[in-house]
Amino acid sequence: MNKFISISLATGLTALMVACSSDKDLPAYAAGLSVVKAQTTFHVLGGTQEVTLAAQPAQAYAQDAWLAVTKKGETLALTAETNTSPQTRNTLLVIKNQQGDSITLNIHQEGVSFGLPVGEEIYTADEAFEKSLATPSNVTVDYGATESWITVQKNGENIDVKVAANTTGKPRVGWVTAKAVGLTDSLRVVQASLADIEGEYIQTALMRLPSRDLEKKTTKVRIVATGTNKANFIVEDKYAWEVSFTPGKGLTMYNGKIVGKNEVKPGVFEYLITVIVADDFRKGHETAINGTQESVLLTFDDKGNLVFKEAQKLASEQTFASYGWNRFSDSKPVMGAFRGIGEVFVKPQLKRKP
Repeated sequence: MNKFISISLATGLTALMVACSSDKDLPAYAAGLSVVKAQTTFHVLGGTQEVTLAAQPAQAYAQDAWLAVTKKGETLALTAETNTSPQTRNTLLVIKNQQGDSITLNIHQEGVSFGLPVGEEIYTADEAFEKSLATPSNVTVDYGATESWITVQKNGENIDVKVAANTTGKPRVGWVTAKAVGLTDSLRVVQASLADIEGEYIQTALMRLPSRDLEKKTTKVRIVATGTNKANFIVEDKYAWEVSFTPGKGLTMYNGKIVGKNEVKPGVFEYLITVIVADDFRKGHETAINGTQESVLLTFDDKGNLVFKEAQKLASEQTFASYGWNRFSDSKPVMGAFRGIGEVFVKPQLKRKP
């Protein structure tokens, strides 16, 4: 579900501007277009406001179609419909006398201000969970949820969100929704514990051949918990990658982790150390990030399935949501110890085994 963010830029503004005129008789000019009373600011829902002049004008109109102007003697009735945009809007009311002299009034209408807090997505473990969210608005808002295990209750300018305990044994995803004046905002809720993703998977990825070309292959993967929020990501029952788990968010998988060790000759070892790999890993484009600070995410899509995603933007022209391991003669990924590429798993996808 796409998230719609509503932002109000509403500010109170009333301005009176006198247009250029060839009439040099200012007292008569002022008397003919003197404003006695002006209501020039509209609420987002619109309605009718009035501008009263000292004398009946010859002509009055708005420069934009959203404002209708009706003359009633010395009074101008201004009517605006609901502004369904999050942006405020302004138009000029032009008032003319018989000689064609004119003044303009700035007419302002506030935009829609409602929605769910940005950056307040809910990520939680399988236990029942509650959270209160601030939801100020200038329109009537209908709050709800897409799933029965999420309940939403209005509480003043806040909403109280309750997430029921997850007993399905699987990750689950839903949304809190806010609807007003034809607009919808949504906030993602993900409920998952490490126990929900433990198990066996089939991984499909592009793997590097001796020719340096890529070929789609499948491998076995297991996720095994080693602590409350720690696990091993094991490939082919051979390479074990120590990773961390955040409830509702998934696994964070750092480079610089040793997943294997080979004795190349007596007393001399070669270490297989994880790297973050570019999704474009064609011959001549083989980019991998060695180090210990970068990571790739194994997180949840909108159906609760595990998917690999880029954890941080490492290059403007590349995405890094793939992984692998390089060969080093040292247990740390230092430049002088690099011995070559070990394995890469480009654009990996996981499917859980029944």
